This record gives sequence, C-alpha cells and structure tokens, in this order.
Amino acid sequence: MNIHVTDVDPRNTAHLLQWNSTLRDGYAVGRQKVWSRSDAATRLQFQNPHPTRRSVLLLAEIDGVPVGAAEAHVHPGEPADVEIAVLDAFRRSGVARTLLHAVRDALRDTATLMRTETYSDVGVAFARSEGLWVGVRESRQVIDLPLSEDAFDGLPGAPSDVEVLSWVGGCPDELLEGWARLRTHMSHDVPMGDLTRTTLPADVAAVRRNEERMSEQGYALVRSVARLDGEAVGYTEILLSRPDPTIVLQDDTFVEERVRGRGIGRALKIANLRRLASVPESAGSLFLQTSTELTNEPMLALNSSIGFEEADVLTVLEGPLG
Repeated sequence: MNIHVTDVDPRNTAHLLQWNSTLRDGYAVGRQKVWSRSDAATRLQFQNPHPTRRSVLLLAEIDGVPVGAAEAHVHPGEPADVEIAVLDAFRRSGVARTLLHAVRDALRDTATLMRTETYSDVGVAFARSEGLWVGVRESRQVIDLPLSEDAFDGLPGAPSDVEVLSWVGGCPDELLEGWARLRTHMSHDVPMGDLTRTTLPADVAAVRRNEERMSEQGYALVRSVARLDGEAVGYTEILLSRPDPTIVLQDDTFVEERVRGRGIGRALKIANLRRLASVPESAGSLFLQTSTELTNEPMLALNSSIGFEEADVLTVLEGPLG
C-alpha cells in the first residue's frame, strides 16, 4: 500500500478545502458534538497566514484517494502543535505514522519539541510509540444552545462589590491594559501538567493584533471582565465563528488567586453566556464547548453548576520533534 503525502498550498482553494474536510472527518470518528473549522474559516485563516507562525498542511492519499491529513503550527521558540487525523476505513494502515514522519521532516529545523492531542486510547498508544509522553488530560464539556431564559435562575450573582462588564468585539480602550495583564497571568497560571510551559506576549499591542486577526477570520469575540475597586480581577471569552456558528468555543476563564472562591468565575461565565445571545449568528448555534484540566476541580464544579456535561477526555502529549 503506497501512501503519498503532499504539501497543501493554501492558495489552491480546492486542495485546501479537501484537506480540511479530510482532517474534520478523521477527527470526528467515534465522537459526538465535535467542533470543526468551516470551509469559510479555513480560507480566511490560511489564505492570510500569521506573520510569525510557520504552518505545515499535509494530505495523505492512497491511489489518489484522501485517507488522512496533518496540521502543524509553530511559533519561534515554542513547541510545534501537531494534529493528525485518519479516516476510519484507513486506520491501522500506517497513515498516521507516515504523516507524523512527514511533519517531523518539515519542521526539523524549526522546533525541538512537539505536542499533539487525542481523544482515544489508541491515539495515546500511538503517540507514546513515537516517543511522546502524556502531559495533561482535560475534560471536554458541552452545553446545548440556546439556553432558556431561566437557565441561571437560582444561581448566585456577582458579589456586591464586583462589577461585571460584557461586550462583543475588541476590548474597550479603558479595559485594555487590565485585559492584557490578566491574559499574561493566565498563561503563567493555567494547569499544564508535564507540558512545557510557554508564554506568548500578551501586552496591549499583542491583544490588538490578535483581535484583528480573529476578526479577519470571521470570529465574534464575546467577552466579560470583572472589576473590584476599578481593577480588573477576572475575565472570560467565547469565540463564535460567524461563517459557521453551529459550535461555539468557550476560551479562557481566569480569576486572580486573591479573589477566588467568591463566585466571580461563575458570574463571568453567566454574563458572557447572556451576552452570547445578543450575537445574531448565535441563533444558529447548537452547543458550546469548553475544556478543563482534570485536576482543576473548582472549574469542573463551576461548569457543572452552569449545566456543562462531559463529552469525552482529551489527552495532550509532548515529546521530541526529531
């Protein structure tokens, strides 16, 4: 069986969308309520490449038929993030190993470490056979949308001395510095298990650059921040793809350690879910997805209190790229 791997040129739209479809279908095998990147979002992301990130897109074929795909991204000095998916009918045929070796060849001079993620025991065993180790495990949780108007009845609101502000889009100028500061704290604080901790810049300029790119790719940024005595102490963010709003992503939620345990995280999430309903495209959303490290019991309990339920468990592995 001859497995042929080709580089995907994002400028070739037909090839790019064929790659995305293969990756999406392979990633969803045996799973329910799986987020996937729409064709429109794929074009927007890869035909306007990130200025400092290197990306590798690979398509595997057997006799001209797509059987698997790989996606890898690396920032200078960071581990490479690698995703590999194989269509169900072609698993255990060497496709994943062929793709992984092709990724390693492509990025050998760019990074020394790689990370990958899987939702299956078979995937974990495969990654371990290639020299990777388990770094962290996360619960992927979902909640159906739309939420009823009384979904949060009976849940406590924000503490009386805490102000929660919500909006859609770029961060208001008067909140920008606090938002950037909290994002930096989040990168230092988020549970990483045995993964290498890396921190990308989250200064004001970096926040604005990220907002611009996300807007160009069609994402609505639904955000809330909590303030105590005028100072930002927590934030949360939801990402909704306007081209394909079916599945909405709950991104970061962070509360400074000194004010944890007061219900600020819950108040932030509830405020943001209510703000989500104000986005017109959310009328087409079916569920919201979030991921939480399995040992982060306070966040797991918070999500459960709001109505999230576990869909499956994600394992993130790390190891040498070479």
